[in-house]
Amino acid sequence: MTRKAAWAGISFWAALLFGAVSRSEKNVMFLLTALGLAVIVFSALKNYRRHAVVCFIAFAAGIAVNSVYTHFVYDRLTAMDGKEVTMRGYVKDFSQIDGNYDRVVVCGEVDGIRTEISYVLPYGDMHYYDEISVTDTVSVIEDGVRFDSGSYNFSKSVFLQGGYATGSYELTGRSVNPVFSGIREYRDRLFEKITSVRPKREGAFLGAMLCGDKSEMTPAMKTELYRSGLGHIFAVSGIHLVIAAAFFGYAVGKIVKAKRAVYWLTLAEIWGFAVFAGLSESVVRAAVMMTVTRSGYYFGRKSDGLNSLGLCAVLLTVAKPYTAISPSFLLSFLAVAAIEFVTLSKHEEDGKAGSTLRLSAAVLFMTAPASAVLFGGVSAASVVTNLLLELLCTISLQICFIVLFTGGSALATPLLIATAVPVKFVLYCSDILARYDFSYVFASSNVLLFLVIGTSVLMTYGCVRIRDSRKDALCTAAVLAVWCACGKVARVINDDIRVTVLPNGKKSAYIVSTGGRAVIFDVGCKGKMDSALQHRMDKLGIREMPYAFILDDGVVTAAGYEDDFFLQPDIVFVCDDLISADGRTVYLKSGDTADIGDMQVKSAESGFIVSYEDCELFLGKGKMEINGDVIDISDEKLALEFDGHELSRL
Repeated sequence: MTRKAAWAGISFWAALLFGAVSRSEKNVMFLLTALGLAVIVFSALKNYRRHAVVCFIAFAAGIAVNSVYTHFVYDRLTAMDGKEVTMRGYVKDFSQIDGNYDRVVVCGEVDGIRTEISYVLPYGDMHYYDEISVTDTVSVIEDGVRFDSGSYNFSKSVFLQGGYATGSYELTGRSVNPVFSGIREYRDRLFEKITSVRPKREGAFLGAMLCGDKSEMTPAMKTELYRSGLGHIFAVSGIHLVIAAAFFGYAVGKIVKAKRAVYWLTLAEIWGFAVFAGLSESVVRAAVMMTVTRSGYYFGRKSDGLNSLGLCAVLLTVAKPYTAISPSFLLSFLAVAAIEFVTLSKHEEDGKAGSTLRLSAAVLFMTAPASAVLFGGVSAASVVTNLLLELLCTISLQICFIVLFTGGSALATPLLIATAVPVKFVLYCSDILARYDFSYVFASSNVLLFLVIGTSVLMTYGCVRIRDSRKDALCTAAVLAVWCACGKVARVINDDIRVTVLPNGKKSAYIVSTGGRAVIFDVGCKGKMDSALQHRMDKLGIREMPYAFILDDGVVTAAGYEDDFFLQPDIVFVCDDLISADGRTVYLKSGDTADIGDMQVKSAESGFIVSYEDCELFLGKGKMEINGDVIDISDEKLALEFDGHELSRL
């Protein structure tokens, strides 16, 4: 049996994946199912008996790890909901909310359990890895209207949060790791240098690409890059570590002649850069893989990519089993697996262009099911951008590493100006590509979702097995064309008007959508629900947003749309008579009606009256009316949807 580590690692990860998705409630069923499959394979396929035994043992181990973690960690932590607890640990991360408060992630122990808790604390002179003690009433993080916070943090094994500036804390004045603290602070200084030299979009992109800090990127810019297939560039991962190790290894090799010394120094640099980038799942996975690969050369053993990937799957999830469903871990893991499968297939007849296209297509189809399920869509343009634009990003990244290793000296300014040239072209192309229908396929219906999953499985196999790269390219183009065509057909067929309700206490936001077009309503939110609106429109597969209606502070709220929304409304109706000079704002005074095709919208005292077909809705602050029936939505915590017949929770 070859690649035992690969078989075992993937089986272990699969067990953790199933366990995390079901919140450990169906672990016994999963274990018995795996046992049954192992018995069938063992009995029917003699050549795969070892595979069956290894995979079942690894799967059983994964189920056991998940069950133990759920019982002794997750259940005990969530039982603290609503209680005041004292946590002692260190500052893992922090960011300023405003001039008075910081959002601080503390890693440490509470009641003997090691965990991480997110707090909002009064501003103080704190640094990374400072020892800290926090006393606060904690609550379980749950999904909300604005963001699926509970699911997102669950995959990071962060289950609790403190109140908003309700706790007290004490810094001991000591650092648990001065070296790591210095590396993180150097990253922040370098990020500030980048954004000061290139303060616009180029600086935000360079800062995210090198430092992993996306704080300067607007939501609209992130959406654009994801839709054009360049979202993985600013997720620090394997390509960054390969370039960093190559630069460092070359420089050190010129000074130090002992190969073992160069090996250990390069290994230290790899993990130093992982700390520099914030120890995200993708960069830790890359660091572990590079460590395993280089260790194979060091000990005189040939390294195997799939074995290394299987070992990474175990090492990265055994301490935090719920990491198995983390979006960044899943996409990173699947992308590397696709590259390894294609590499092992050894298509020697492929030229450089054919090989690159095959790899790019394999990564797309391997990650497409996860992307469709997690984010509601797939970037079909990634095949093109990986071929044409990723090279320019790599050139900019190589120059950035010179800035990194020279400490941001006098060379930094001219070098950063030089890096911005290819990045500016990349962003220009990304902006154009992201706006084409074919660039991003929304899996907004179950039919489209199953189509994407099924064809992706077939094409992943095809990228590995098809010998002729031209046939592979033709099949890839055909599948992408089918995706786009089916997406358009789905938009034409799905012409029913639906109303999505995003409650926020006594304020609300609404989306009235049909056939891929949406009209948004901001009723008292003043732009604070823009991120929730964008997130929900992505789920609905919205491609046009011709109109927006704003009840309060219309001009100021509309001014923020450029940064908040990828799609920009052609006309913004506001209910206050201060009109901006952008040419798209229209004053809609109380009692006036706007005729926008299939709907009529009338401005009311505390909301909007929307009429279409045989329905009349009042979209108000914390309440709505459906054909005269008043519904209080002020206490709702999740999004709602009215499909023309009934109002239901999403």
